[in-house]
Amino acid sequence: MSDDEHAEGGSTERTATTERALVRDVIEEYDGYPAHRRGSEGQGDRGLLCIGFRDGGSTIGDDDVKELSWNEFFEEFDGKGLALVYPESLAEDERDDLHLVSRENL
Repeated sequence: MSDDEHAEGGSTERTATTERALVRDVIEEYDGYPAHRRGSEGQGDRGLLCIGFRDGGSTIGDDDVKELSWNEFFEEFDGKGLALVYPESLAEDERDDLHLVSRENL
């Protein structure tokens, strides 16, 4: 798999990447941060990896996420075989289009 792949579907063209520096740059461009969804912890699992947003403009409330370090995030991102799908335009109103998905689904 290449680091960047085009994902089809919808009217917005999306790109998928597994490259750590690009994942971090894109998330930070949207004023996001690496997080876990609270209450999603399982046996032997720290929980559902997600993206939180500093201004609270997320569909997940601030109280529902726990911020992680980038090292913790990428350890799980790689360990769970995830990729970041994001709109190519990087417009602020499209940040709900940021998704962590299984690399197998690309």
